[in-house]
Amino acid sequence: MGFLSKFFGASGSTSGLDVETAVTTLSALYDDPEVVSERGIAINGRRAEEVRAVGRQLHKGGGKERMLAARDRFREKHSWAGANLETIWSSIPEWQK
Repeated sequence: MGFLSKFFGASGSTSGLDVETAVTTLSALYDDPEVVSERGIAINGRRAEEVRAVGRQLHKGGGKERMLAARDRFREKHSWAGANLETIWSSIPEWQK
C-alpha cells in the first residue's frame, strides 16, 4: 500500500483535500533527507506521482484556488522546494486551468 493510500484510504477521498492536510503530506514527501540533498523531487519518479496526486485532490476539493493556497502555505515551510512543486504540478491539467 502506497503512502497516499495509507493517508487517504484505499479508494481516496471523494471530497478533495484541505490545505493543511495537503501541506502536511507534501512536507512529509519533501522532508526526506535524499529529497533535501537533491534540492527537490525528480519529476519522473514515484514521489512526483504522489505530489501530483496531492494536487489533483486539492483541485477536486476547491479548484486551482485551493492548489494555490496549498502551494503558498507549503512555500512558507519549504521555500527551497516551491519551484520544484510547481514544476511537478505543471504536468497536470488541474494546475493549468
